[in-house]
Amino acid sequence: MTHHSARTAKKPAGRNAELAKIHIAATFLHMIQPGDDSAYRDMLWCVARVKSAKDLDDAGRDRVLAHLRACGWVDPKPFVRRGRATAKPQVAKIRALWSALGDAGQLENPTDAGLRAYVRHQSAPYHPQRCGYDSPELLPPTVAQRVIEHLKHWCRRTKTKF
Repeated sequence: MTHHSARTAKKPAGRNAELAKIHIAATFLHMIQPGDDSAYRDMLWCVARVKSAKDLDDAGRDRVLAHLRACGWVDPKPFVRRGRATAKPQVAKIRALWSALGDAGQLENPTDAGLRAYVRHQSAPYHPQRCGYDSPELLPPTVAQRVIEHLKHWCRRTKTKF
């Protein structure tokens, strides 16, 4: 007779399904880009202190899925979203303001990496672990609105049209 722990572990199929959902959500939220999954790995570290999803335990998978839902991902059971539409209209506004500042020569680093660094810095005070969100797609709506207001103020200050 084998000894079983008091806590019943999730079946491997449940674990695999949750890992698949995590990867689907991360891709949907544009954390995973071709050749660059640094935003995804940063999120795993900030939320669950792991470097890879395979290292997540039950509680870690639950925390990561809850975080991804808070970022705007919806479980695609009833439908599958396709294409590159942004998760939130606010993301498009953040990117448009960043682009306007870049076109006006107001940015040291007008690349996507520069935007991610700016978002991380601006969102750090509002992040649960104070490390900041790694891309606009990860921002909760209230924090995204604060970033938008910061960018608008920057545009007004530098007389950049937006």
